[in-house]
Amino acid sequence: MPVLVNLRLLAEEPAHLEGELPAAACGMEYRDELIRFDEPLRYELDVERQPDGLLITGSLATSIACECSRCLKPFRLPVEIPELANLAPLQGEEAVPIEGDFADLTPLLCEDFYLALPANPLCRPDCRGLSQTASARDSHLEGSPSDGPSPWAALDKLKL
Repeated sequence: MPVLVNLRLLAEEPAHLEGELPAAACGMEYRDELIRFDEPLRYELDVERQPDGLLITGSLATSIACECSRCLKPFRLPVEIPELANLAPLQGEEAVPIEGDFADLTPLLCEDFYLALPANPLCRPDCRGLSQTASARDSHLEGSPSDGPSPWAALDKLKL
């Protein structure tokens, strides 16, 4: 369900919009193996008509399912944009989509939401990554480095 605002009514007075965007509305375009959208994006917006576009202020909030980029543990991350402010043009290349008397703010809200997402989500700031036992168990080498000779021992003997 898109976030639509009536341009004809905006010419008379500002509009206040509250609601939720389904997770699929923004999650379909975002590609990241560590982040999944499974909760709706809550919005509270005030929209005013300006000579060149729409002034959009308000807030966005949701919670996303993530995997830590260091240890791969699943965790939830709250994402909030408490002071959203955007001037959306009505004409030109960056214009919001307009159909009839309605402007669709959904792509603009999704873009602002994407910019608030972490590039490398971490379960906690001091995450140290996978434990040594996990990395030794998951490696393609049999045993740990202390078991038997190093696989690089033959290379160490080379005289170059």
